[in-house]
Amino acid sequence: MSSTQPESEQHPTDLDTQPGIQPIPAVDQTDGEFLAQAINRIVKSNLPNKVKLQEPNPFDGSDTRKLHTFILQCKLNFRDRSDLFQDDLTKVNYMLSHLKGSALDCFEPALLETPEPTWLSNFTLFIEELEANFGTYNPVGKAEAELEGLCMQENHQAMKYFIKFMQLAACVQWGEATLL
Repeated sequence: MSSTQPESEQHPTDLDTQPGIQPIPAVDQTDGEFLAQAINRIVKSNLPNKVKLQEPNPFDGSDTRKLHTFILQCKLNFRDRSDLFQDDLTKVNYMLSHLKGSALDCFEPALLETPEPTWLSNFTLFIEELEANFGTYNPVGKAEAELEGLCMQENHQAMKYFIKFMQLAACVQWGEATLL
């Protein structure tokens, strides 16, 4: 070769011209090392990016029906990013950061108290506190009433009816008889 560049820098490949692939820095390396690095870059460039879940919609406490959705969205984020949400305090703080309006106002005094209430560092207790303040007073009774009135209209899809039935049935534990 008649170039003045060291031989280690003269490994032009199609990889060096592809968008999104970084060139390997010029260092003394064997052909085997160069090949291993090139393969590693190709593999990494073809890995699918992890899907990012939607952040939960802020909960303002004005509609009790939105509380269940808010909790579900938060729990989905906890499952998806379990490495970030390893303890109850982090989960509670995340949920608190997505409250606004009267829901945030409700918890503000507790956040400023010394010592803080136990439910601010215990996820299960926090959910109970959130539901006690903003959930339906009698969720089972409400679900039972909705089940009694549930019917499918002519222009409705059967899947919508089935989903609503399954949601209500889960709330009232349909089919799970208890013995006294």
